[in-house]
Amino acid sequence: MENRVKSLEVDMTDVKTRLAVAESNIKDVKEDISSIKSNTTWILRIIVGAIVLALLGLILKGGI
Repeated sequence: MENRVKSLEVDMTDVKTRLAVAESNIKDVKEDISSIKSNTTWILRIIVGAIVLALLGLILKGGI
C-alpha cells in the first residue's frame, strides 16, 4: 500500500510539472498569435492605403 501511495505521489508531481510546462507553452503561443494579429492588421492597413492612393491618383489624373 505504501508503494502505491508513493507511486501516486510521484505521478502527481509529474502531472503537475507537465501542466506547468503546458501552461507556459500556451502563454507563449497566445503571445505569438497576438503578435501575428497585430502584424496582419498593419499589413491590411498598408494595402488599403495603397489602393486608396492609387484610386485617388487615377481620379486626379482624370482617368475616370
